[in-house]
Amino acid sequence: MDWSECFRETVKVVPLVASMPHMVYPFTFGSNVRTMQLANKRLKNLKKDVEIQIENARGINDTPTHEVLGWLDQVEIIIKEAEDIVEEYQQLFRCIWNISPNLYSNYNISKRAVKNLDDAKDLWQEKLTIQVISKQLPQGQQMPASSSKSSYLESVLNGVKADENIIGIWGMGGVGKTHLLEQINNALCEEPRNNLASKVFVVFVTCSKEYHEENIQNTIIEKLGLNKSDNREVKQLTIYNFLREKSFVLLLDNLWRSVDLKAIGIPNIKEAVRYKRKVVLTTRLEKVCRIMGVEKKVKLDILEWEAAWSLFEKNVSKETIDSDPQIRKCAMDVAKKLGGLPLALITVGKAMRDKKDLSEWEVAVKQLKKIRLRDVEVSDEYTSVFKMLSFSYDSLENEKLKQCFIHCSLWPEGHIIEKDDLVELWMGLGLIDMPTFEDAYNVGYSYIGALQTVSLLEIVDDKFTKMHDVIHDMALWIANDKKEVMNKWIVGASTYQRGQQIVISSDTEIVSVPYEVGTSFFIADTSTKLATFRGIYNEG
Repeated sequence: MDWSECFRETVKVVPLVASMPHMVYPFTFGSNVRTMQLANKRLKNLKKDVEIQIENARGINDTPTHEVLGWLDQVEIIIKEAEDIVEEYQQLFRCIWNISPNLYSNYNISKRAVKNLDDAKDLWQEKLTIQVISKQLPQGQQMPASSSKSSYLESVLNGVKADENIIGIWGMGGVGKTHLLEQINNALCEEPRNNLASKVFVVFVTCSKEYHEENIQNTIIEKLGLNKSDNREVKQLTIYNFLREKSFVLLLDNLWRSVDLKAIGIPNIKEAVRYKRKVVLTTRLEKVCRIMGVEKKVKLDILEWEAAWSLFEKNVSKETIDSDPQIRKCAMDVAKKLGGLPLALITVGKAMRDKKDLSEWEVAVKQLKKIRLRDVEVSDEYTSVFKMLSFSYDSLENEKLKQCFIHCSLWPEGHIIEKDDLVELWMGLGLIDMPTFEDAYNVGYSYIGALQTVSLLEIVDDKFTKMHDVIHDMALWIANDKKEVMNKWIVGASTYQRGQQIVISSDTEIVSVPYEVGTSFFIADTSTKLATFRGIYNEG
């Protein structure tokens, strides 16, 4: 075939292009092949990144998932196919203007290049929603078992093993809901760990007043080691694709409102046949259980006297209580005043741990004498609980340590606090003033240790600490002059809708809120006492 014949064939085909788009393939095969090459180059680089991730994971005894291994096999096939297409294209590239003498071959190569390009794009998108590494899921912190709560633990575990799909644990703040959920987590994580197909995944998510669906998505993705994304729909699909053919138990601690499990990406809990799908939640509000469709409700009550005394005695220590018969008598009076609330028994007990002077116990009895727990459950303010807990605050050794404790509440409720960040905040506020940074960090860490000793802060690990949500509320209650001055400290965004204007009054001294796009601030009085403003990046 000479050049004139090639041209005549081209002229014959052109009129068909308008009515049949694929007929352009013989004339666009050069650009189609180049576009395919670019897509495959990106896919090769992505494949290399995944292989490096797998190699690094194997170094710490993690393993690649079957899903990602299958993905790599498919990528290899597509890349090899693209290389074959390029080789054929180069052999046929003999006609001017990218038109070879063989129009059928042009068409065939162009069509295959377009198909390969589509497959490469699909594999790129698929990578966004597959899990690369199979990690050992972190277990909850092991908590000491309490015989008084063993019946609750047994009840919930029986529900998980039975037909109840959603179980709700509810009760007042400080009654031990988180403790119980951690015990449930521990019990479930102690089940034999088999292969991925038969394993029950246990995911513990700590929520708060500020939490919404996207926060929960982020925590689930992090704990399962899935691919991160800034797009809610991609997160939803990522979680759904991972869990849809697996058994799992989702533990949601401290829910303040209902959440949309479907929007998070949780497969339909009630349609599971082959797989075990359970949700166990804790909340202060019974209505949350109702709205979430809880099938089994477990209410946690305050402790009976014997259990309450045992818990208090354990935290004070028998050595202190047995040091003087009168101290034992006062200790029993203090324990009775605390009304069976576990958090108060633990916190006040630790505050009195080293008090072997009878006069200190007599003062404690007097301070707690007017506090009554009976009205707490109908009080949104939790004033009686805060008064009991503030005894531990009042027992701190100096005013500087008290101020350091109060400023721990500038982090959102339920937030894990990095110790270095906390110490640096104290330094910035002038609460720690030492000649060198090393000295300042040492003092700061000693303050954190002192607060953890009396349970005003909780131990997480060497680098992090946190506040119990009721302790957090109590700290803000103290910061706001025990509710005598409203909005003295504005912390978190639980009382505001996302993007709503936050009003700073003349009494406002500190603002510490999560940064939200669209949030605005209105200074109602130019004589405001505002001295500290913190905008916290909210990952959700």
